[in-house]
Amino acid sequence: MSAPTTRVSQDILRLARKGRIVFTVSSYTVLAPFGYVLFALTYALWRGDELLQMRRMQALTAAAYRFMHRWLHLARITRFDVATKLEHLPEGACVVVANHPTLMDVTSIIGLLNGACTVAKPGLYQRRLLRGVLHGSGVIEGAGDNPMGSGRVMDEAVERLGQGFSMVIFPEGTRSPRDKLLPFGRAAFEMACRAKVPVVSVAITCEPVWLSKEQPLFDPPMQTPRLTLATLAIDDPARVDYDSRRLCQVVEGRYQQWFLGQGAQEPSTVAPKDTR
Repeated sequence: MSAPTTRVSQDILRLARKGRIVFTVSSYTVLAPFGYVLFALTYALWRGDELLQMRRMQALTAAAYRFMHRWLHLARITRFDVATKLEHLPEGACVVVANHPTLMDVTSIIGLLNGACTVAKPGLYQRRLLRGVLHGSGVIEGAGDNPMGSGRVMDEAVERLGQGFSMVIFPEGTRSPRDKLLPFGRAAFEMACRAKVPVVSVAITCEPVWLSKEQPLFDPPMQTPRLTLATLAIDDPARVDYDSRRLCQVVEGRYQQWFLGQGAQEPSTVAPKDTR
């Protein structure tokens, strides 16, 4: 096949993927309000035991995320196996940290965990249709620009962990650039140290990269992006005497090593014997 013919075929395939993306986004825009109302009604009907309500709402949200990823897979927009198992997850609550290459990271992790607590931006949390659902699911409102709100977020997160819920936190605070990882914040590790729960590091790769800051929604790559998640390591805060600064340094250093070498090997799914 000649080069011009190949280029035309590639352009057609890319245009077809853009069309499927437009259809998916349009369908979501039309159907999302009905979904929010359904979630709100479900939240109202399940009132009673607050912790049981949270677990039910989290499971429902996780099921919705898995459905979304199945659709994206079926439509050949992205590839992600919702049956993936994150290896060696500890029993009970933990703080799950991960790098953040795409907008699909939150939905993929929570879908695999079958529910977890996160911290949402205040602008999202304050939306009338979402506030009750987010609160009922155990989602914590972020501090935003209010420096006094950071203590509240920390206290609520430690409380959720004490209730047996896991927290999902991206230590970079925003999506990762294509060529590096941003410095890690200490909040996730302080949560783990205060609640005395393990930190589970999840390595996320998206190849080729899409839905990053550099690769927007309506500019998909030629190949179908494949999203993969794997357990990188599990750290017990007791090994660093519950020092969140040291724990952050250990985990961040491991992620930097993995990021630099990820082209040569897959993330390890075996927790290290010692992290000190």
